[in-house]
Amino acid sequence: PFWSLFDQKASTWIVQANAMTTQVSIFGWSFDVIPAQMQALNPLLVMILIPVNNLLLFPMLRKLGIEPSPLRRMTAGIVLSAAAWIVVGNLQVALDAGDPVSIAWQIAPYALLTLGEVLVSATGLEFAYSQAPASMKGVIMALWYLAVTVGNLWVLIVNASVKNESVVSYIEGTGMGVMAAQMYFFAGFALLSALAFGWYATRYKMVDHYRGTAA
Repeated sequence: PFWSLFDQKASTWIVQANAMTTQVSIFGWSFDVIPAQMQALNPLLVMILIPVNNLLLFPMLRKLGIEPSPLRRMTAGIVLSAAAWIVVGNLQVALDAGDPVSIAWQIAPYALLTLGEVLVSATGLEFAYSQAPASMKGVIMALWYLAVTVGNLWVLIVNASVKNESVVSYIEGTGMGVMAAQMYFFAGFALLSALAFGWYATRYKMVDHYRGTAA
């Protein structure tokens, strides 16, 4: 579910950005932003958010009595990715209404999605490795990367389904654009997935195979 949302920042979000106002003004300095250049926000935000999480957010949560365990972090990451898609859905609704929208508004969903990435991707990879016995670590890593492929295939299936005339007619009947409806669909899909993942996480028994043996 996470990868089906995350990887679309390089496709669906750029398509949206192409319809936005690309001139941005900061402290009286105006410049044009090429839609594809917004992708540079992701690695920049990763470098900022990782130390912020480790030095500020996680210690603060522990002081409040909330342990940011790997499964909790991953659940929160999926929820944040859904929130990012709700924001881009709202931006798309404004665009469909003919309102001019600055490309700078995409900074908010990029920040939410990148925080979700930090909580899901890095955490999940280490978690999967630590839970797998030595004989299964290679298989687990393969399945982890297969999840990326499955997420992208799910996007293709959804996009192909939207091309169905009856589906398009139904969406148009709601007064919403097709692209905005897709965005809200993916957000809802991620929220349901986070709910199922979080529920299962409460029942999961942690083990420690980090160095190949159970502890």
